[in-house]
Amino acid sequence: MKSSMDTALTSLRDRMYRYARSILGSAPEAEDATHDTLERLLSRRDELGLCRNLDSFALTALRNRCIDRLRTRHEGVEPSEVLQNEADAVDRWTTKELVRTALARLPLRQREVLHLKEIEGYTTHEIAVMLSTEENQVRTILSRGRKALREEVEKLM
Repeated sequence: MKSSMDTALTSLRDRMYRYARSILGSAPEAEDATHDTLERLLSRRDELGLCRNLDSFALTALRNRCIDRLRTRHEGVEPSEVLQNEADAVDRWTTKELVRTALARLPLRQREVLHLKEIEGYTTHEIAVMLSTEENQVRTILSRGRKALREEVEKLM
């Protein structure tokens, strides 16, 4: 029988997958990272009862797992450089793919904040808690990220 913690974590699965995909740029790797993170969290479900914000905790754990995967995949190379190189190999795109490619070219922090705000719908306060930073810094990253995204889309068009 599933506990309420199991139900809460499995309900986050799609959101976690989308977040991992935005970081890793690869559907199979995002699926693996999501599965690994959920498995790890479910194995520690008793400890999670003390967690004040399960969404934030789960997405932070997933983010850390994704960054570990990027580091092992490309030791010594910045994650944003890896995603930019992968994005350069794409031929022509639909509008959705164009935006996804432009987003992949942004620095990791801007990409994360934009994804959490615009796609997942978190508030700036919630994002600040997830990323262990100030709310004002999240707003600054959002502003710079939106500007950079517009510029990248224009370059790709």
